[in-house]
Formats: sequence, C-alpha cells, structure tokens
Amino acid sequence: MAYDARSVANELLRIARNRGITLTNMQVQKLVYIAHGYSLAILRRELFRQPVEAWRWGPVIEDLYRSLRRYGAGIVTETIPILNRDSVTETDRKLLEKVLDAYGRFSGPQLSTMTHKEGTPWHEVYRPNISGLIIPNPAIEQHYTELLNARAGIAAN
Repeated sequence: MAYDARSVANELLRIARNRGITLTNMQVQKLVYIAHGYSLAILRRELFRQPVEAWRWGPVIEDLYRSLRRYGAGIVTETIPILNRDSVTETDRKLLEKVLDAYGRFSGPQLSTMTHKEGTPWHEVYRPNISGLIIPNPAIEQHYTELLNARAGIAAN
C-alpha cells in the first residue's frame, strides 16, 4: 500500500523529533524522496502514491512541497495537517529510520546535490524551464538498486 507522501513526511518528522533531530523543509523533501527510492529498490513497491517531479533543485513531490513551503529554508516545526492520515507500517518505519541514519546528517542543499547529480533519475528527466516532468518510478528504482549494489560490492571487498 502506497501512502500519501505527507504521511511519510510526518512519520519521518516524528522519528527525527524522538531522536532530538530537527529537519529543514528541503531535508524533509529529499529524505522522503530517498526513502521512496530505497522502498522501490528493497521492498519493490512505491512508498507514496504521488508522482515525483523534476524541479530546478532536484526531485520534488508537489503535494509535500505545497504543505511545507511556509517554512521556506527553515526548520519544519510541526507535522503536516492532512485529511486522510495513513498509518505507516513497522517495516516502512524501519526503512525511514535507516534513511535518517544514513542521510539525516546532510543539509538540504547537500541532499539536493546528491539527488540531482549527473546520472540520477532527476538528471535524466529535468529540462530547464519545463515544469511538470515526472521522474518515473522504474528509473528511481534502478538508481537506488545500483546504489545498494555499489555499497554491497564495497562491503564484499
């Protein structure tokens, strides 16, 4: 079952808050996207149902962006009010915890740089001055599968 991306963001914010970690708007955007990528690669299913778009500063989930834009570049201080809150499963919560463990130390701009480097799904889709371009889930899945395989190769040596 795919969630609303805002429910995923809320769970990520709860996990971070319980750990005494604050997250900026951009960090939340990028961490939710990264978690989606690893869900596709590891669990073979999408984490959220909204499309990911290729915006100037990297991959963006528009609903999540609209909900968080009031924070600008600042820290997100509250969970996102949404009508139909999804309950995140234990499996998905653990995935979010692992993503926060691995990527939570990076700033929003650092995460943005990671998610729109050459060869990333964003890089393959993005076109300047064209909005609404969707980054396809199969491309995201392939990219995060390759990242996992590269890490496994390093660990095996």
